[in-house]
Amino acid sequence: MSEVTIVGGGIVGICSAISLQSEGHSVEVIDRGLDTEGASYGNCGLLAVGEVVPISKPGILPKIPKWILDPQSPLFVRPKDLVGQMPWLLRFLWSGRRKRVLEIASGMAPLLHRAEDDYRALFDKVDIADKLVPTENIMAFNSKADYEADRFTWDLRDSQDFKHRFLGTEELRSLEPGLGGPITCGVLLQGWLQFSEPGVIRQRLLEFFVANGGKLRVGSADRIETQGGKAVAIHLIGGERLAVNQVVVCAGAWSGKLSKDLGLKVPIAALQGYHHHVPNPGVKLNHAVLYANGGFVLTPMESGLRIGGTIEVAGLDPRPNFARADLIAQKALKVLPGLDISGGKQWMGPRPFMPDTMPVLDRAPHHNNVVLAFGHGQVGMTLGATTGKIVADLVAGRRPAIDLSPYRVTRF
Repeated sequence: MSEVTIVGGGIVGICSAISLQSEGHSVEVIDRGLDTEGASYGNCGLLAVGEVVPISKPGILPKIPKWILDPQSPLFVRPKDLVGQMPWLLRFLWSGRRKRVLEIASGMAPLLHRAEDDYRALFDKVDIADKLVPTENIMAFNSKADYEADRFTWDLRDSQDFKHRFLGTEELRSLEPGLGGPITCGVLLQGWLQFSEPGVIRQRLLEFFVANGGKLRVGSADRIETQGGKAVAIHLIGGERLAVNQVVVCAGAWSGKLSKDLGLKVPIAALQGYHHHVPNPGVKLNHAVLYANGGFVLTPMESGLRIGGTIEVAGLDPRPNFARADLIAQKALKVLPGLDISGGKQWMGPRPFMPDTMPVLDRAPHHNNVVLAFGHGQVGMTLGATTGKIVADLVAGRRPAIDLSPYRVTRF
């Protein structure tokens, strides 16, 4: 029996495993083994250090009715899931009050300010420093008016010391001559970097963990068995029972189900994201480009160009609706003249969202040998290394360097 059992081997789980391992713990990771299905594989590959402002924010409410009913909108709720997801959606909207958004931004900033340094230290340890690309991201707009329309977000990021620089048409074209169509301007997102290939990074980290004595068990956790205020075993689908000493729940969107075994009702939703990955795009981008008007991201990676984005509320294991991946691929053709999307591979995967878009980083309140680390939403890849260090602190009983009260599991 290992000292620590981690449920979930995505980027958060494997970073936590390496952090614990480096402190001398014996660690076992339980993972479903579907390397190309999780968000740690399919994300847009951004180190989005300034993503402190939640999706739900002042001004969004009038857009919601159209968004949740229009299959081509940036945020879509499948009709059959609308009633079942309504409690989560209402909490999501309630989190968009101005006062609450300011609190969320202040809560996210300490985590995100650590992200780059924590990844550099981890990647140096694993000898993959080249996988963090030292090129800042660009957000592109059709007009300066579109940029100014979200002044609340830009000012709030700036207040948390995440800076940006406006790029006029000429400067944007000099940085990204391949961009065209309706795009006329953009901003340089200072400090936002990118990963060369998220799936490869997760695999290299896993190999390092195993090479240093870590155990990987392929299986799906079905429930946590508890007794006397402690977790005593993990039951896998298929019937296997694993006795445990300490448990870390990093199961992404599936963490809500496991939390029920701990007497917790966690409002976590699986928001599906999509990508269309092109191996031979025929055009070159020098930076990852977030296209604000189109609601998608263009990220040059080792294996080609990733066109990723959209948010779909459709439950944990829905049938993919690849029309949404087709949609963003077609939109990309309009801003990247010469782009070849043929031969592209499409993906759908669940991103674990809390209504306020902040993660849960906490000890289970009624089971003192369980640590909770999930619900990172769109910044799971960004906060993998930082979360791993915090998990190691919690397992060791140390006070982390930042205040974790904003991320407590009972905040709802």
